[in-house]
Order: sequence, then structure tokens, then C-alpha cells
Amino acid sequence: MPLLLEDSVAHWLVVAVACAVVIGEVVASYLGHARDGERRLLGTLADSLLLYVHGRGAAMRQDRGTRLIVALAVYLGVAAALAIAKVPGLRADANNWWTLGLGIGIILAGAVLRDWAILSLGRYFRREVTIEPGQRIVRRGPYRVLRHPSYAGIFLILAGFGLAFGSWVGAAVALLIIVVGMLPRIRVEERALAQAFGADYTDYANSTARVLPHVW
Repeated sequence: MPLLLEDSVAHWLVVAVACAVVIGEVVASYLGHARDGERRLLGTLADSLLLYVHGRGAAMRQDRGTRLIVALAVYLGVAAALAIAKVPGLRADANNWWTLGLGIGIILAGAVLRDWAILSLGRYFRREVTIEPGQRIVRRGPYRVLRHPSYAGIFLILAGFGLAFGSWVGAAVALLIIVVGMLPRIRVEERALAQAFGADYTDYANSTARVLPHVW
């Protein structure tokens, strides 16, 4: 059976979903900052797009290069999933409209979770690990349950694309790559937050999961 992604309808469905993921994150960034009283600073969605690409440098950065590692992991995960889907023997029980729809559903669920996390963080949302003067621990929205819901959203998005491309193996490999790529970021971020908030962060960490309740 040929790769379903070569069908024009399937191809454009995946492209449309990818565009929706990016646009949704830009809009969530804008709305989160606007809600926290930065509407005048950002002004337009164009400003939010610049924030999406470049971030902001007003706070003390403690990223240690993990933003680049995460970006590389995302690109590698997508590329690996697509390459795997092109191998007929690795498309067993996938590469059909049902798994395409399921993959798209997983992508959208991940995007909603990530956008919810971005909205909940508001002005504290960054793509680099930073600590701002006056920053506090956010416990609203998905942060009541997870310490890294936006990363959990990315995990779902990558796995969903792997399945939508036409392979369960591709979905598993994409998920593995992004989890491995995200581990340094999680360690750096948690260390920075523990140093900044001390016992408050320890209490918060003890009452929440990282990305999956009752598992991790």
C-alpha cells in the first residue's frame, strides 16, 4: 500500500494541522501577555510572532543552550518519523485514514495542552529558561497537576505527527527523540526554579508530576 501521506487530501490535512499548531501558539502567547497587562507593549499579533521567534531578554537567562537542543530534537524527531513512514515494512497497522485521524487528534490535544500552559504562564512564558524579578510559581491551569504541561504537549504533538505520517514505529521514535532532547531542558529548568524559589518550589514539586500524573 502506498504512503497515505502522498494522497493530496491527507497531505494538506497534515500541513493544515502543522500551521494550526504554530498559529495557536502565537495567539496563546499574545493573549497570555495581553491578559497580564502587556497589551500596550506587544500591541499586535506581529509582535507576538517576534516573541515566538526571538523570546525576550529582560530576565536572567539560565538556559545553558537547551533551547537549541530542544529545537534540534523536534526537527530530528519529525524527520525520523517521516523517514520511517516511507519504509513499507514499518507501516504495519497504520498508514490508513483511521490512524491519520487519530494522529491529528493527538497533535491537536498536545497543541491545546501547550497553549493552555502558555496562557496560564502569561507574561512568564519564555522559550529560554529565565527567572524574572518578582516572578512567582504559577499554580493555575494545567500547572495545578503538571510542572511541565507545555513539554507534555510537545511530546503529544511529536507522537501525533509520527502516527499521522503513517507509522506506529515512527510515532514511538519521534516521541523517544523529543523526550531525550527535553531531559536536559527539564533538569536545567527545575534547578533554576529550585534555586530561585527554594522550599516553595520543593513543596510544589512534591505535589505535582513532571509530565504524566502518577508516572513521572
